[in-house]
Amino acid sequence: MQTKPASTYKKPLWHGILLVAGGAIGAGMFALPMVSAGPWFLWASLGFLLVWLVTYLSASLFAKVNISLVENPKTSLNVMHSFSSLVSYVLGKPWARANNLCIIFIMMILMYAYTTAGASIIQSSFSAINIETSPSSRAWLSLCFALATGTIVLIGTTFVSRIMLGLMLAMLISFIIAMFGIYPNLQVEKLFMAKGANSVYLLAAIPVYVTAFACTGLVPSLVRHYENQNAKVNKCIFWGTLLALFVYLIWLTATLGSIGRDGFLQIVKGGSDLGTLNKALVDAGSNPNIQGRLSLFSHCAIITSFLSVGLGLFHFIQDRLSLNKTFRDKSLAASICFVPPAIASFFFPYGFVHAIAYAGMFVAFSFFILPGILALSVFKNQHRPLLKTQSYLAIIFGVLIIILKIAMTLSLLPTFR
Repeated sequence: MQTKPASTYKKPLWHGILLVAGGAIGAGMFALPMVSAGPWFLWASLGFLLVWLVTYLSASLFAKVNISLVENPKTSLNVMHSFSSLVSYVLGKPWARANNLCIIFIMMILMYAYTTAGASIIQSSFSAINIETSPSSRAWLSLCFALATGTIVLIGTTFVSRIMLGLMLAMLISFIIAMFGIYPNLQVEKLFMAKGANSVYLLAAIPVYVTAFACTGLVPSLVRHYENQNAKVNKCIFWGTLLALFVYLIWLTATLGSIGRDGFLQIVKGGSDLGTLNKALVDAGSNPNIQGRLSLFSHCAIITSFLSVGLGLFHFIQDRLSLNKTFRDKSLAASICFVPPAIASFFFPYGFVHAIAYAGMFVAFSFFILPGILALSVFKNQHRPLLKTQSYLAIIFGVLIIILKIAMTLSLLPTFR
């Protein structure tokens, strides 16, 4: 039984726009100024624009594929089918398994990154109230953060959604207040007259930028929400990613323009630590209360990101292992979900930026290469040259991201230090 078309008009566009923007904006934005310190403001801004454009094109491409498959009566697919089901139908189970593994890796890597970031922010907050912690305690703070946030996910989706709503409101308010504290101290000449700024550093930053805009995985949810209306889904993708771009550019302007290139050199030498970034903004002459505001924003962003990714992975594991809602099965799913990133953060507590970049490599496959291949397969009998060009662009860009990350891992790319 089909839903009445009239019902779709009751769903405002801003629901989807916020879903896309909220899925992109999070703790990952703290890595952006640190990887942008090499190319600096102008080159970094051009990198942001490039990644935003290709992300939008790739996500809209996948939306066309999704909607076309759902509308085709021969496919037996409907709006409730997931990313995995769509890939499995078009390319077969091996491709679907490869995509599922990539999704798991993306989520695991991000959870590790957010766990280490959470420990850094907690340590910085203790320092702000004159409670000094030893370097060795950083690993234990990571475990405590993972245990606390993992327990919230284990309690249930409704509980998580309520907490996330409050955290997102607090994150928005604290970000706006923090920007008012930073911008009066901003020095425009620091943005445009940085000695040593070089476009070659952009090569290592692009994989991190890709992670910051990743939203293609939300397309099936948008198709489901707007009941297959292509125009609305496409507008949500466009305006949602554009909103994320706007927020990132504001954040980049505030941080680079306040701290300066020499200040970021010290942050990078210190391991690109989030607590150090917050302290550098205070030391640069921003409002003395800015550290508290940024700490609040940092906590909210990291916990929201962790809960969002953790809940998605928790449900994915429950689905793939056919686990029910008993406490035993939920505990098993939670252990598989949260223990590996917690252990990794314990032994490698300073890997936030590197982890975000590794996530970008897997995002390149699932959110760029795969949509391009799907579109070429689904529309192969149709004369649509623009769509073919769009598909090849997404594939080439995804392959480029993977090559860049491999080159960076092998120390073949210049590093700002």
